Amino acid sequence: MNDQKMKMEKYYVVFHGKKAGIYRSWIECARMIIDVKGSRFESFESESDAKEAIYKYQGKEIEAEIDIKEVFANIIFYFVLGFIIGVKRRNNYK
Repeated sequence: MNDQKMKMEKYYVVFHGKKAGIYRSWIECARMIIDVKGSRFESFESESDAKEAIYKYQGKEIEAEIDIKEVFANIIFYFVLGFIIGVKRRNNYK
């Protein structure tokens, strides 16, 4: 009976919902995804698989966030650089 109960136990990973995380019951998981547009979750047979999945997902999310910040930083840098070059050229024509 104990083995059967262990096999039935699932871990639910909420990737996108009210609160991302690992939940041990469908009820807890459902509370985090209901009424959330584009919610994403997955069930796993073991806690270690669930932890690995959310770790990989969060790692990708962090990388994407860094890329976006880097893009905006480059845009601002080149805008300011272009402005400075423009001002210097304008001053040379006076």
